[in-house]
Amino acid sequence: MSNRKKTINEVNKTQEAKWIDILKYPLATEKASNPFLKNYYTFIVDPRSDKQTIKSAFEYVFSVKVVKVNTLMTPKKLKRRRQYKGYLPTYKKVILKLSSEFSLDFFGMEKTSLGI
Repeated sequence: MSNRKKTINEVNKTQEAKWIDILKYPLATEKASNPFLKNYYTFIVDPRSDKQTIKSAFEYVFSVKVVKVNTLMTPKKLKRRRQYKGYLPTYKKVILKLSSEFSLDFFGMEKTSLGI
């Protein structure tokens, strides 16, 4: 086994991959899409991530300035199908407010690294 040192590019690529993996997908519901007018965007993220990493990942991936980050964990929900009961999984939701000079247009964008 060789103990070769990682180059700066390799370290940056692994950090980029981690940041891209933190942001899973945007939440496209009617309630989440209304605040687009006020520059708020809602995403589903990795449950283990914290506000600072979410902010830095979002700023890196989309090249915007994030002003505010609000996070919440959704509770389990009981669903029934006839005699069968089950729970929907929990997930972490984040609501990001961008600076007034930035905005995102998901429908006008080409395919990004997130596959949107």
